[in-house]
Amino acid sequence: MNTESPRRTMPRLVWIALPALVLCVGVVIAFLILKSTPTAPKATPRERQARLVTVTAAEAAPTTLDFSANGTVQAADSTTLRPRVSGQIVTLTDKLAPGTRFEKSDVLARIDDADYQLALNSARTDLANARASLRVEKGQQAVAQRELALVGADVSADERDLALRGPQLEQAQADVEAARTAVAQAQLDLERTKVRAPFAGIVTERSASIGDVVSTSDTIATLAATDTYWVDVAVPVDQLRFIHAADGQRAGTSAQIYYPDGWGADAFLPAEVLRIQPALETSGRMARVLLQVPDPLGDNTPADTRLLIGAYVRAALEARLPGNSVLIDSAFVHENNNVWVMTDDNRLDIRSVDILYRDATQTVISAGLEPGDAVITSELTAPIQGMPIRVDSSTAEPATGDSPASDNPADAEQPEPAALVRDSGKLGLRLSGPPDSLAAGSTTTVSAQPALATAKREPNS
Repeated sequence: MNTESPRRTMPRLVWIALPALVLCVGVVIAFLILKSTPTAPKATPRERQARLVTVTAAEAAPTTLDFSANGTVQAADSTTLRPRVSGQIVTLTDKLAPGTRFEKSDVLARIDDADYQLALNSARTDLANARASLRVEKGQQAVAQRELALVGADVSADERDLALRGPQLEQAQADVEAARTAVAQAQLDLERTKVRAPFAGIVTERSASIGDVVSTSDTIATLAATDTYWVDVAVPVDQLRFIHAADGQRAGTSAQIYYPDGWGADAFLPAEVLRIQPALETSGRMARVLLQVPDPLGDNTPADTRLLIGAYVRAALEARLPGNSVLIDSAFVHENNNVWVMTDDNRLDIRSVDILYRDATQTVISAGLEPGDAVITSELTAPIQGMPIRVDSSTAEPATGDSPASDNPADAEQPEPAALVRDSGKLGLRLSGPPDSLAAGSTTTVSAQPALATAKREPNS
Protein backbone atom coordinates (compact mmCIF):
# COMPACT_ATOMS: atom_id res chain seq x y z
CA MET A 1 0.00 0.00 0.00
CA ASN A 2 1.37 3.34 -1.03
CA THR A 3 1.11 5.96 1.75
CA GLU A 4 2.47 9.43 1.81
CA SER A 5 4.99 10.28 4.41
CA PRO A 6 4.11 12.63 7.27
CA ARG A 7 6.66 15.13 6.05
CA ARG A 8 4.86 15.59 2.77
CA THR A 9 1.37 15.80 4.40
CA MET A 10 2.15 18.61 6.91
CA PRO A 11 3.08 21.34 4.39
CA ARG A 12 -0.15 20.67 2.50
CA LEU A 13 -2.30 21.14 5.62
CA VAL A 14 -0.45 24.33 6.49
CA TRP A 15 -1.14 25.83 3.06
CA ILE A 16 -4.82 24.93 3.35
CA ALA A 17 -5.30 26.42 6.86
CA LEU A 18 -3.17 29.55 6.35
CA PRO A 19 -5.73 31.63 4.33
CA ALA A 20 -8.45 30.88 6.85
CA LEU A 21 -6.16 31.91 9.67
CA VAL A 22 -5.24 35.17 7.94
CA LEU A 23 -8.91 35.93 7.32
CA CYS A 24 -9.81 35.38 10.95
CA VAL A 25 -6.94 37.58 12.11
CA GLY A 26 -8.06 40.36 9.73
CA VAL A 27 -11.63 40.20 11.02
CA VAL A 28 -10.44 40.46 14.62
CA ILE A 29 -8.17 43.40 13.81
CA ALA A 30 -10.94 45.24 11.93
CA PHE A 31 -13.37 44.73 14.80
CA LEU A 32 -10.85 46.11 17.26
CA ILE A 33 -10.17 49.10 15.04
CA LEU A 34 -13.88 49.93 14.61
CA LYS A 35 -14.58 49.58 18.30
CA SER A 36 -11.74 51.88 19.25
CA THR A 37 -12.73 54.72 16.77
CA PRO A 38 -14.00 57.83 18.68
CA THR A 39 -17.61 58.98 17.82
CA ALA A 40 -18.69 62.66 17.59
CA PRO A 41 -21.75 63.68 19.68
CA LYS A 42 -25.00 64.04 17.68
CA ALA A 43 -25.86 67.71 17.11
CA THR A 44 -29.25 68.85 18.44
CA PRO A 45 -31.51 70.35 15.74
CA ARG A 46 -31.68 74.14 15.89
CA GLU A 47 -35.13 75.52 16.54
CA ARG A 48 -36.62 77.71 13.81
CA GLN A 49 -36.17 81.42 14.57
CA ALA A 50 -39.50 83.19 15.31
CA ARG A 51 -40.28 86.07 12.94
CA LEU A 52 -40.68 89.57 14.35
CA VAL A 53 -44.12 91.17 13.81
CA THR A 54 -46.14 94.14 14.97
CA VAL A 55 -49.79 93.60 15.87
CA THR A 56 -52.94 95.49 16.79
CA ALA A 57 -56.21 94.36 18.30
CA ALA A 58 -59.24 93.93 16.03
CA GLU A 59 -61.98 96.34 17.07
CA ALA A 60 -65.71 95.69 17.15
CA ALA A 61 -67.37 97.70 14.40
CA PRO A 62 -69.81 100.46 15.39
CA THR A 63 -73.50 100.17 14.71
CA THR A 64 -73.16 102.66 11.84
CA LEU A 65 -70.45 103.36 9.32
CA ASP A 66 -70.15 106.27 6.90
CA PHE A 67 -69.36 105.59 3.28
CA SER A 68 -68.99 108.37 0.74
CA ALA A 69 -70.58 109.09 -2.63
CA ASN A 70 -70.43 111.97 -5.07
CA GLY A 71 -73.33 113.79 -6.65
CA THR A 72 -74.77 117.01 -8.02
CA VAL A 73 -77.18 119.40 -6.31
CA GLN A 74 -80.49 120.12 -8.02
CA ALA A 75 -83.66 121.92 -7.01
CA ALA A 76 -86.53 119.67 -6.00
CA ASP A 77 -88.95 122.04 -7.77
CA SER A 78 -88.12 124.48 -10.54
CA THR A 79 -90.26 126.34 -13.08
CA THR A 80 -90.23 128.97 -15.79
CA LEU A 81 -92.31 131.96 -14.73
CA ARG A 82 -94.80 132.97 -17.44
CA PRO A 83 -97.62 135.54 -17.28
CA ARG A 84 -101.23 134.34 -17.22
CA VAL A 85 -102.36 137.31 -19.33
CA SER A 86 -100.82 139.24 -22.19
CA GLY A 87 -99.61 142.81 -21.98
CA GLN A 88 -96.73 145.15 -21.44
CA ILE A 89 -94.49 144.70 -18.40
CA VAL A 90 -94.55 147.92 -16.38
CA THR A 91 -92.78 146.74 -13.19
CA LEU A 92 -90.13 144.18 -12.26
CA THR A 93 -89.54 144.01 -8.50
CA ASP A 94 -86.10 143.78 -6.93
CA LYS A 95 -86.95 140.22 -5.92
CA LEU A 96 -86.77 139.18 -9.56
CA ALA A 97 -83.02 139.82 -9.75
CA PRO A 98 -81.00 136.61 -10.28
CA GLY A 99 -79.92 135.09 -6.98
CA THR A 100 -82.64 136.86 -5.01
CA ARG A 101 -84.87 134.89 -2.68
CA PHE A 102 -88.64 135.40 -2.49
CA GLU A 103 -91.59 133.99 -0.62
CA LYS A 104 -94.66 132.28 -1.98
CA SER A 105 -97.21 134.67 -3.55
CA ASP A 106 -94.77 137.60 -3.66
CA VAL A 107 -95.45 139.93 -6.63
CA LEU A 108 -92.43 139.65 -8.95
CA ALA A 109 -93.72 141.59 -11.98
CA ARG A 110 -96.68 143.73 -13.06
CA ILE A 111 -98.36 143.95 -16.45
CA ASP A 112 -100.22 147.05 -17.59
CA ASP A 113 -103.76 146.55 -16.23
CA ALA A 114 -105.61 149.38 -17.97
CA ASP A 115 -107.26 147.13 -20.55
CA TYR A 116 -108.22 144.61 -17.90
CA GLN A 117 -109.73 147.31 -15.68
CA LEU A 118 -111.88 148.43 -18.59
CA ALA A 119 -112.92 144.87 -19.29
CA LEU A 120 -113.96 144.48 -15.67
CA ASN A 121 -116.06 147.65 -15.79
CA SER A 122 -117.76 146.47 -18.97
CA ALA A 123 -118.51 143.07 -17.42
CA ARG A 124 -119.98 144.72 -14.37
CA THR A 125 -122.23 146.86 -16.62
CA ASP A 126 -123.42 143.77 -18.47
CA LEU A 127 -124.19 142.13 -15.14
CA ALA A 128 -126.26 145.11 -14.05
CA ASN A 129 -128.24 145.03 -17.33
CA ALA A 130 -128.84 141.30 -16.99
CA ARG A 131 -130.13 141.71 -13.46
CA ALA A 132 -132.46 144.50 -14.60
CA SER A 133 -133.79 142.33 -17.41
CA LEU A 134 -134.40 139.55 -14.93
CA ARG A 135 -136.45 141.86 -12.72
CA VAL A 136 -138.53 142.99 -15.70
CA GLU A 137 -139.15 139.40 -16.72
CA LYS A 138 -140.23 138.48 -13.21
CA GLY A 139 -142.75 141.33 -13.33
CA GLN A 140 -144.13 140.15 -16.64
CA GLN A 141 -144.46 136.64 -15.21
CA ALA A 142 -146.58 138.00 -12.34
CA VAL A 143 -148.91 139.73 -14.84
CA ALA A 144 -149.17 136.49 -16.83
CA GLN A 145 -150.16 134.59 -13.70
CA ARG A 146 -153.02 137.02 -12.96
CA GLU A 147 -154.25 136.85 -16.54
CA LEU A 148 -154.20 133.07 -16.53
CA ALA A 149 -156.19 133.07 -13.28
CA LEU A 150 -158.84 135.31 -14.79
CA VAL A 151 -159.26 133.13 -17.88
CA GLY A 152 -159.53 130.00 -15.76
CA ALA A 153 -159.05 127.80 -18.78
CA ASP A 154 -158.03 124.21 -18.34
CA VAL A 155 -154.64 123.96 -20.13
CA SER A 156 -151.78 121.46 -20.22
CA ALA A 157 -148.57 121.86 -18.23
CA ASP A 158 -146.58 122.93 -21.29
CA GLU A 159 -149.21 125.45 -22.28
CA ARG A 160 -149.31 126.78 -18.73
CA ASP A 161 -145.50 127.17 -18.71
CA LEU A 162 -145.59 129.08 -21.98
CA ALA A 163 -148.43 131.24 -20.75
CA LEU A 164 -146.48 132.12 -17.61
CA ARG A 165 -143.39 133.07 -19.69
CA GLY A 166 -141.26 130.27 -18.27
CA PRO A 167 -138.68 130.21 -21.11
CA GLN A 168 -138.24 133.99 -20.96
CA LEU A 169 -137.59 133.80 -17.23
CA GLU A 170 -135.00 131.05 -17.68
CA GLN A 171 -133.27 133.09 -20.38
CA ALA A 172 -133.09 136.13 -18.13
CA GLN A 173 -131.66 134.08 -15.26
CA ALA A 174 -129.04 132.55 -17.59
CA ASP A 175 -128.05 136.00 -18.79
CA VAL A 176 -127.45 137.05 -15.20
CA GLU A 177 -125.23 134.00 -14.52
CA ALA A 178 -123.25 134.61 -17.71
CA ALA A 179 -122.72 138.24 -16.79
CA ARG A 180 -121.67 137.24 -13.28
CA THR A 181 -119.12 134.77 -14.73
CA ALA A 182 -117.78 137.46 -17.05
CA VAL A 183 -117.23 139.74 -14.07
CA ALA A 184 -115.38 137.00 -12.19
CA GLN A 185 -113.18 136.33 -15.23
CA ALA A 186 -112.45 140.03 -15.67
CA GLN A 187 -111.50 140.30 -12.00
CA LEU A 188 -109.25 137.25 -12.32
CA ASP A 189 -107.52 138.64 -15.41
CA LEU A 190 -107.02 141.96 -13.64
CA GLU A 191 -105.48 140.16 -10.66
CA ARG A 192 -103.24 138.14 -12.98
CA THR A 193 -101.57 141.31 -14.19
CA LYS A 194 -99.64 140.89 -10.93
CA VAL A 195 -97.24 138.03 -11.63
CA ARG A 196 -96.80 136.16 -8.32
CA ALA A 197 -94.31 133.54 -7.17
CA PRO A 198 -95.81 130.01 -7.17
CA PHE A 199 -93.59 128.92 -4.26
CA ALA A 200 -90.84 130.15 -1.97
CA GLY A 201 -87.57 130.04 -3.83
CA ILE A 202 -84.77 131.82 -5.60
CA VAL A 203 -84.40 133.40 -9.03
CA THR A 204 -81.90 131.55 -11.18
CA GLU A 205 -82.40 133.53 -14.40
CA ARG A 206 -84.38 136.54 -15.62
CA SER A 207 -85.57 136.63 -19.24
CA ALA A 208 -87.65 139.83 -19.55
CA SER A 209 -87.30 143.55 -18.96
CA ILE A 210 -89.59 146.49 -18.27
CA GLY A 211 -91.42 147.53 -21.42
CA ASP A 212 -91.49 144.09 -23.00
CA VAL A 213 -94.85 143.03 -24.39
CA VAL A 214 -95.33 139.43 -23.35
CA SER A 215 -97.90 136.76 -24.02
CA THR A 216 -98.82 133.70 -22.02
CA SER A 217 -96.12 131.65 -23.81
CA ASP A 218 -93.24 134.03 -23.02
CA THR A 219 -90.82 133.42 -20.13
CA ILE A 220 -90.20 136.14 -17.58
CA ALA A 221 -87.77 134.26 -15.29
CA THR A 222 -86.61 130.84 -14.14
CA LEU A 223 -87.29 129.98 -10.49
CA ALA A 224 -86.10 127.23 -8.15
CA ALA A 225 -87.75 126.20 -4.88
CA THR A 226 -85.58 126.47 -1.79
CA ASP A 227 -87.54 124.48 0.77
CA THR A 228 -85.81 121.29 -0.38
CA TYR A 229 -82.81 120.44 -2.57
CA TRP A 230 -82.00 117.07 -4.07
CA VAL A 231 -78.58 115.48 -4.44
CA ASP A 232 -78.33 112.71 -7.02
CA VAL A 233 -75.39 110.49 -5.97
CA ALA A 234 -73.93 107.34 -7.48
CA VAL A 235 -73.03 104.36 -5.24
CA PRO A 236 -71.87 100.80 -5.95
CA VAL A 237 -74.73 98.35 -6.23
CA ASP A 238 -73.43 96.24 -3.32
CA GLN A 239 -73.89 99.23 -0.96
CA LEU A 240 -77.65 99.37 -1.54
CA ARG A 241 -78.18 96.73 1.12
CA PHE A 242 -77.03 99.23 3.74
CA ILE A 243 -79.56 101.96 2.93
CA HIS A 244 -83.32 102.38 2.63
CA ALA A 245 -85.55 105.05 1.14
CA ALA A 246 -88.07 107.14 3.04
CA ASP A 247 -91.64 105.90 3.20
CA GLY A 248 -94.73 106.51 5.27
CA GLN A 249 -93.46 104.31 8.11
CA ARG A 250 -89.90 105.58 8.60
CA ALA A 251 -87.41 108.19 7.47
CA GLY A 252 -84.75 107.39 4.93
CA THR A 253 -81.15 106.50 5.73
CA SER A 254 -79.36 109.48 7.28
CA ALA A 255 -76.68 111.27 5.30
CA GLN A 256 -74.45 114.32 5.50
CA ILE A 257 -73.66 116.67 2.62
CA TYR A 258 -70.14 118.16 2.45
CA TYR A 259 -69.28 121.07 0.20
CA PRO A 260 -65.62 121.83 0.96
CA ASP A 261 -65.25 124.43 -1.77
CA GLY A 262 -67.96 126.57 -0.19
CA TRP A 263 -67.93 125.65 3.50
CA GLY A 264 -64.54 124.17 4.31
CA ALA A 265 -63.70 120.60 5.15
CA ASP A 266 -65.70 120.04 8.35
CA ALA A 267 -69.06 121.74 7.75
CA PHE A 268 -72.01 119.73 6.49
CA LEU A 269 -75.78 119.74 6.03
CA PRO A 270 -78.05 116.90 7.21
CA ALA A 271 -79.89 114.90 4.56
CA GLU A 272 -81.73 111.62 4.11
CA VAL A 273 -82.29 109.08 1.35
CA LEU A 274 -85.50 110.05 -0.45
CA ARG A 275 -85.60 107.24 -2.98
CA ILE A 276 -83.44 104.72 -4.82
CA GLN A 277 -83.60 105.27 -8.56
CA PRO A 278 -84.97 102.33 -10.61
CA ALA A 279 -82.16 102.24 -13.21
CA LEU A 280 -78.37 102.00 -13.16
CA GLU A 281 -76.03 104.50 -14.76
CA THR A 282 -75.35 103.64 -18.38
CA SER A 283 -71.59 104.20 -18.26
CA GLY A 284 -70.39 103.17 -14.80
CA ARG A 285 -73.21 100.74 -13.94
CA MET A 286 -73.55 102.47 -10.58
CA ALA A 287 -76.78 102.71 -8.62
CA ARG A 288 -78.33 106.17 -8.31
CA VAL A 289 -79.66 107.35 -4.97
CA LEU A 290 -81.62 110.57 -4.50
CA LEU A 291 -80.90 112.44 -1.26
CA GLN A 292 -83.17 115.11 0.18
CA VAL A 293 -81.66 118.19 1.86
CA PRO A 294 -84.32 120.14 3.78
CA ASP A 295 -84.02 123.94 4.10
CA PRO A 296 -80.67 124.15 2.23
CA LEU A 297 -80.53 127.95 2.53
CA GLY A 298 -81.89 128.24 6.06
CA ASP A 299 -80.34 128.98 9.42
CA ASN A 300 -78.72 125.54 9.58
CA THR A 301 -76.52 126.31 6.58
CA PRO A 302 -72.86 126.33 7.72
CA ALA A 303 -71.20 129.71 8.13
CA ASP A 304 -74.13 131.55 6.52
CA THR A 305 -73.17 130.14 3.13
CA ARG A 306 -75.39 128.49 0.57
CA LEU A 307 -75.67 125.14 -1.07
CA LEU A 308 -75.49 126.07 -4.74
CA ILE A 309 -77.61 124.40 -7.39
CA GLY A 310 -75.36 122.43 -9.72
CA ALA A 311 -72.59 122.12 -7.13
CA TYR A 312 -70.58 118.88 -7.10
CA VAL A 313 -70.68 117.65 -3.51
CA ARG A 314 -69.76 114.61 -1.48
CA ALA A 315 -72.26 112.75 0.68
CA ALA A 316 -71.53 110.52 3.68
CA LEU A 317 -74.28 107.91 3.97
CA GLU A 318 -74.74 106.32 7.39
CA ALA A 319 -74.78 102.55 6.83
CA ARG A 320 -76.29 100.18 9.40
CA LEU A 321 -73.94 97.30 10.26
CA PRO A 322 -74.63 93.88 11.83
CA GLY A 323 -73.86 93.65 15.52
CA ASN A 324 -71.10 91.03 15.15
CA SER A 325 -69.00 92.99 12.64
CA VAL A 326 -65.30 93.78 13.10
CA LEU A 327 -63.51 96.87 11.78
CA ILE A 328 -59.85 96.90 10.72
CA ASP A 329 -57.60 98.96 8.48
CA SER A 330 -57.91 97.96 4.82
CA ALA A 331 -54.12 97.73 4.63
CA PHE A 332 -54.23 94.63 6.86
CA VAL A 333 -56.39 92.66 4.43
CA HIS A 334 -54.24 90.64 2.04
CA GLU A 335 -54.80 88.71 -1.16
CA ASN A 336 -57.84 86.42 -1.33
CA ASN A 337 -59.43 88.28 1.61
CA ASN A 338 -56.91 86.87 4.08
CA VAL A 339 -55.99 88.43 7.42
CA TRP A 340 -52.85 87.47 9.35
CA VAL A 341 -53.55 86.78 13.02
CA MET A 342 -51.18 85.96 15.89
CA THR A 343 -52.48 83.01 17.93
CA ASP A 344 -52.15 82.58 21.69
CA ASP A 345 -49.21 80.22 21.19
CA ASN A 346 -47.35 82.78 19.04
CA ARG A 347 -48.12 81.18 15.69
CA LEU A 348 -49.23 82.69 12.41
CA ASP A 349 -52.87 82.02 11.53
CA ILE A 350 -53.81 82.95 7.96
CA ARG A 351 -57.57 83.45 8.12
CA SER A 352 -60.01 83.83 5.28
CA VAL A 353 -62.63 86.43 6.26
CA ASP A 354 -66.01 87.54 4.91
CA ILE A 355 -65.87 91.21 3.94
CA LEU A 356 -69.08 93.19 4.35
CA TYR A 357 -67.72 96.56 3.22
CA ARG A 358 -64.32 97.82 2.11
CA ASP A 359 -62.86 101.10 0.92
CA ALA A 360 -59.37 102.57 0.73
CA THR A 361 -59.05 103.10 4.49
CA GLN A 362 -61.31 100.69 6.37
CA THR A 363 -62.78 97.22 6.05
CA VAL A 364 -65.80 95.77 7.85
CA ILE A 365 -65.60 92.00 8.38
CA SER A 366 -68.74 90.01 9.12
CA ALA A 367 -67.16 86.59 9.80
CA GLY A 368 -63.72 85.07 10.35
CA LEU A 369 -62.39 87.61 12.87
CA GLU A 370 -63.38 88.41 16.43
CA PRO A 371 -62.90 91.61 18.45
CA GLY A 372 -59.60 91.48 20.31
CA ASP A 373 -57.85 89.16 17.84
CA ALA A 374 -54.19 90.16 17.36
CA VAL A 375 -54.04 91.29 13.73
CA ILE A 376 -50.51 91.40 12.29
CA THR A 377 -49.78 94.85 10.89
CA SER A 378 -46.28 94.24 9.49
CA GLU A 379 -45.41 92.51 6.23
CA LEU A 380 -44.18 88.92 6.14
CA THR A 381 -42.26 87.50 3.23
CA ALA A 382 -43.46 84.00 2.32
CA PRO A 383 -45.94 83.61 5.21
CA ILE A 384 -46.64 79.99 6.19
CA GLN A 385 -49.57 78.78 8.25
CA GLY A 386 -48.42 77.98 11.78
CA MET A 387 -44.97 79.54 11.49
CA PRO A 388 -43.57 80.86 14.81
CA ILE A 389 -43.78 84.60 15.33
CA ARG A 390 -43.11 87.01 18.15
CA VAL A 391 -44.04 90.59 18.92
CA ASP A 392 -41.44 93.19 18.12
CA SER A 393 -40.35 94.46 21.53
CA SER A 394 -39.03 97.69 20.04
CA THR A 395 -42.56 98.80 19.14
CA ALA A 396 -44.51 97.18 21.97
CA GLU A 397 -45.93 99.40 24.69
CA PRO A 398 -44.48 98.39 28.10
CA ALA A 399 -47.01 97.61 30.79
CA THR A 400 -45.18 99.53 33.56
CA GLY A 401 -42.06 101.63 33.33
CA ASP A 402 -39.24 101.06 30.87
CA SER A 403 -38.50 97.48 29.93
CA PRO A 404 -34.96 96.33 30.82
CA ALA A 405 -32.63 95.37 27.99
CA SER A 406 -32.85 91.71 27.08
CA ASP A 407 -29.86 89.40 27.55
CA ASN A 408 -31.00 87.26 24.64
CA PRO A 409 -28.96 88.18 21.56
CA ALA A 410 -31.89 87.17 19.39
CA ASP A 411 -33.93 90.06 20.86
CA ALA A 412 -31.43 92.48 19.38
CA GLU A 413 -32.25 91.25 15.90
CA GLN A 414 -33.69 93.95 13.69
CA PRO A 415 -37.28 93.37 12.57
CA GLU A 416 -37.75 92.49 8.94
CA PRO A 417 -38.34 94.31 6.79
CA ALA A 418 -37.41 97.46 8.73
CA ALA A 419 -39.33 99.78 6.45
CA LEU A 420 -42.61 98.10 7.39
CA VAL A 421 -42.33 98.46 11.16
CA ARG A 422 -43.67 101.84 12.22
CA ASP A 423 -43.17 103.96 15.29
CA SER A 424 -45.00 102.92 18.40
CA GLY A 425 -48.40 104.45 18.89
CA LYS A 426 -52.11 103.79 18.51
CA LEU A 427 -53.80 102.99 15.26
CA GLY A 428 -56.49 105.50 14.28
CA LEU A 429 -59.50 104.27 12.31
CA ARG A 430 -62.33 106.53 11.20
CA LEU A 431 -65.55 104.94 12.44
CA SER A 432 -67.87 107.70 11.32
CA GLY A 433 -67.86 111.32 10.32
CA PRO A 434 -66.75 113.25 7.24
CA PRO A 435 -65.07 111.39 4.39
CA ASP A 436 -61.28 111.38 4.47
CA SER A 437 -61.04 113.33 1.26
CA LEU A 438 -62.95 116.20 2.83
CA ALA A 439 -61.80 116.37 6.40
CA ALA A 440 -59.12 115.04 8.61
CA GLY A 441 -61.81 114.82 11.27
CA SER A 442 -61.66 113.25 14.64
CA THR A 443 -60.82 109.56 14.82
CA THR A 444 -61.72 106.80 17.21
CA THR A 445 -58.62 105.07 18.53
CA VAL A 446 -58.28 101.31 18.48
CA SER A 447 -55.40 100.01 20.61
CA ALA A 448 -54.09 96.56 21.43
CA GLN A 449 -53.85 95.09 24.93
CA PRO A 450 -50.55 95.59 26.82
CA ALA A 451 -49.28 92.22 25.71
CA LEU A 452 -49.65 93.25 22.07
CA ALA A 453 -47.85 95.88 20.05
CA THR A 454 -49.76 98.45 18.05
CA ALA A 455 -48.23 99.99 14.97
CA LYS A 456 -49.19 102.52 12.33
CA ARG A 457 -48.66 101.60 8.73
CA GLU A 458 -49.62 102.84 5.31
CA PRO A 459 -52.04 100.97 3.03
CA ASN A 460 -50.52 98.41 0.74
CA SER A 461 -49.67 99.68 -2.69
